[in-house]
Amino acid sequence: MMEEMLRLSALCIAVSLLITVIGQGNRTMGMLAALTAGLVLFGWLLPQISTVLSKLQQILDTAGIGIDLLAPVVKVLGIALCARLCGALCLDMGSRWAANGIEMFGVLSALICVLPLLERVLHLIGSI
Repeated sequence: MMEEMLRLSALCIAVSLLITVIGQGNRTMGMLAALTAGLVLFGWLLPQISTVLSKLQQILDTAGIGIDLLAPVVKVLGIALCARLCGALCLDMGSRWAANGIEMFGVLSALICVLPLLERVLHLIGSI
């Protein structure tokens, strides 16, 4: 895992330098290069996310806990990652208002996803 992180860091630094050079001459090409790099990075993340989810499923099975308790946490994680990535892309393109809007929507979406879990926890505490 450490080797992958080092390779990914080196790739991101190299791509950032390339985007800076390209972006000085042609801003549109720089943005397209940044978007392409982001998609490659996202493609690298998908197997990592799959590994985490399968390990969490093993832990839940061992503990005898249903996936319905973990689903809101996974949804919130997905929302946070998506909001962060989209917000950063909007900032890179110079659209601060859109980045702020995406982050605000991400926070509200995460809150909505976690409300049923909070309700279950409060119900459990009330029944004690």
